[in-house]
Amino acid sequence: MLPIFILSINNSTDRSFAEVLYKQHKNKIYKAVYKILNNKQDAEDATADTFIKIIDNIKDYYNKSEDELISIIITIAKNTAIDKYRRKKKIEFISISEDYIEESDFDDINDFIVKQALYDKLYTALDVLDEDYSRIVKLKMGYNYSDKEISKILNISVANVKTRYHRAKKILLKSLK
Repeated sequence: MLPIFILSINNSTDRSFAEVLYKQHKNKIYKAVYKILNNKQDAEDATADTFIKIIDNIKDYYNKSEDELISIIITIAKNTAIDKYRRKKKIEFISISEDYIEESDFDDINDFIVKQALYDKLYTALDVLDEDYSRIVKLKMGYNYSDKEISKILNISVANVKTRYHRAKKILLKSLK
């Protein structure tokens, strides 16, 4: 059975092309996003979100070779999964942080304000970084993931994670001075 978002396409040529893409690539997409999300429901959602993104720009894919098409689709899928993963972890991280921060944890309210200002400055400095560096810093510092876990999430080598993290720290230090 085809998802409703494919059946809702008005142009019959676009709909037929989307059906073919869906039938041929849904399992590949699901496997790619499941490796990142490790959750059946989230992987299904990310698969659907991927196809919605593909359908939004379907005319761009007509003249692509099969290899180009697979590469593009898997890239969209992985980015969609990473975005979903980040949103989910960010929500968990924020809610945990807010639950455990109490005024009694600080000597006085001034300490809290100073620490919050430093956190805001660091978070703003992350905008200076390229997305590749920023992802690694957020995963490592914000969520305490190991280099190995980050390499699995981003599908890069552990050595690449270490190199990017080192470079990101240098850039952050320069921007914070």
